[in-house]
Amino acid sequence: SSGINAEWPLRPGIHFLFSALRCAMILRSVVYLLLLLPSGIVASPTLGATMTKLKQVAQITAPRPVGRQDGGTVPLRTSFFKALGDVERSIKLAEVTVNPKKLLSSTARKSLLQLRKVIVSAARNGNYRIGREIFGYARYIEDGSSLSRSRKRFRRDSEDFINYIKDKIGDQTFNQFFNIESGTSLTFVLDTTGSMVEDIHQVQNIVRELSTPEEDDMGSGFYNFLLAPFKDPDYGPVESYIDKAEFLSALEALTVNGGGDCDELVLKGMIEGLEETEAYSPVFVFTDAGTKDKDEYDNVLSLSQNLLSPLFFFITPSEECPKNISTYEELASETSGQVISITKEEIGEMNGMVKAVGIGSSTLTSGTEGQVSSRDKRNTGEVHDITFECDNTVTKLLVTVNFQTPTGASYLVSPDSNMVYPTFVSALTNMRLYEILDPRPGTWSLKAITDIGDRFTYKVNSVSPTNIDFDFYLLQEYRGREIPTDNAIPGEVMKLKLNILGEDGAIKSNMSELYLMDTAGNVISTVQTFTLSEEFSYQYDGVFIVPTETFKFMLYGETREGHPFTRTSQGTITPSYGVIQSSNSVTSKRMIRPGSRGNFYFKFEHYSDTTNDFIITFTNPGNILTTSSPIQLNDIRKKRSKLIRLPYNISHSVPEGSEYRITIVASGGDIRVSYVYPVLVTRFAV
Repeated sequence: SSGINAEWPLRPGIHFLFSALRCAMILRSVVYLLLLLPSGIVASPTLGATMTKLKQVAQITAPRPVGRQDGGTVPLRTSFFKALGDVERSIKLAEVTVNPKKLLSSTARKSLLQLRKVIVSAARNGNYRIGREIFGYARYIEDGSSLSRSRKRFRRDSEDFINYIKDKIGDQTFNQFFNIESGTSLTFVLDTTGSMVEDIHQVQNIVRELSTPEEDDMGSGFYNFLLAPFKDPDYGPVESYIDKAEFLSALEALTVNGGGDCDELVLKGMIEGLEETEAYSPVFVFTDAGTKDKDEYDNVLSLSQNLLSPLFFFITPSEECPKNISTYEELASETSGQVISITKEEIGEMNGMVKAVGIGSSTLTSGTEGQVSSRDKRNTGEVHDITFECDNTVTKLLVTVNFQTPTGASYLVSPDSNMVYPTFVSALTNMRLYEILDPRPGTWSLKAITDIGDRFTYKVNSVSPTNIDFDFYLLQEYRGREIPTDNAIPGEVMKLKLNILGEDGAIKSNMSELYLMDTAGNVISTVQTFTLSEEFSYQYDGVFIVPTETFKFMLYGETREGHPFTRTSQGTITPSYGVIQSSNSVTSKRMIRPGSRGNFYFKFEHYSDTTNDFIITFTNPGNILTTSSPIQLNDIRKKRSKLIRLPYNISHSVPEGSEYRITIVASGGDIRVSYVYPVLVTRFAV
């Protein structure tokens, strides 16, 4: 002991140094926790700095309208703000699920270098949404592992990180990655049986009229085209085309044959298409048949709701086969889509409707039937009067009214009591399409006359790349904190975050109200607690009671100029007494390497009083799972969770950047619940 002290006369000084270093590390952890993790009304520095810098970069890279090359600011597209929502949810998720201690370890910076490569790979391979989620996760990791916690450092880290990604993938891919151009991907699910020759010919006419961001004056249009063919017994493969001419050539080269047994594998074809479709992109289904694979309904619905992709069905008549289209009607209703029944020759007239989605559209109102206000004078039918508000930000109105029979009729009346004539009327069902440029702000009236008991659907859209719109996400408790979730249990009190998408100050923030609507367009309830967030000027906090039926949100308010407006959420939520979720919500778990094997783990729990026995089914995209048999869960008590294990084996030959979306469905008693788990295969997985 004395010898050691003799050799180390500076030992007290070294002890002091070590103690000081330990104190510095502890202090850094405390400061990190105070700044990075949400506390009360203090905004996350990571989130605030990232959003601010992305908006600044978007202003620079956003395409200028024709004649506007002055370098000044341009209105940012609604599609860009939707992409920001993906980043926000990912950062919020990381704030709760990532262990803060790991961010201070020496491996955090190494992981960050790999994450940057993953983001670049995802962007280059067109896997934009999961890439944006990893981007948000990586930004949180970067700020958490930074030695400096100053606000200036937060801003500089954000700028360096964003510029690194932009330089690696180029401006055009960067614009598509963050939806800075308002274009979207477009998916056509196409019946290729023998009776579809004329339908496919008319689909080709639609494509000829479509524009890409390069062709459109406002940089709108479709930047990617997906073709998902199906017949019986075949469906797929899905082919992707960046060039519109190549997409058109693929349509012209399609071989039509087979059929004759009426119903086809329509939902199988839709699953193939949805597994490749980018988020927020529409899916159009063309067929003259019913579907024989109704057992795939939950998989289709879950994928569509997860992607926020509305489903549009163009159904044409078939002399040989009567068909039941109720499955299509239910899917369209629950995804804010539509079923359009027209003749084969009329499909080409729908180019305006398809083009509108490429420009960017938000729903003012939609529904089924409408409230009966009176009988017509001949006493032969019912008169429905639907009123809606058109505000001063709407540059084009697109109104569709779809009847079951050709005896239905509709009339559209502007605020100054002028009759507006439809641009298209179907000879088959009297379906009507109205397109109005620069519509007059005020209260519009849609009047429809139908036979007694007949149903009709209607949809009113604002078409503009800079629409006023909104998105939202729900919150649930997780280890005493709030975490984004897709689960909604009937009767439970839930919180939500709602973001206004569009130009800052476009609406009066103190005049907004939020309603829960059913899929028929009827008000279920009002979100009683709906207040402007103290975190961000574009964000609202809400509290509501979850209903039993599928619902969506409708936002009511006033524009800056004082005009009333309404917007309806693109996505719907289907409540359930069952819950499926990943057992580990950390975003890094969704990245796996080629040539690897392991298990995906999920948790299931329920709140049902009718059964304790359930069947778990799941899709197997790319055959990456080594099992396909349904899993039987017996005697699962209420409010108790059960772990589900799905083994996987990823081949070495799987291309870099491949994305797979596994859909899991639990059913039993009064419960049907589904969950979508996206996986990115990359050699840079952390």
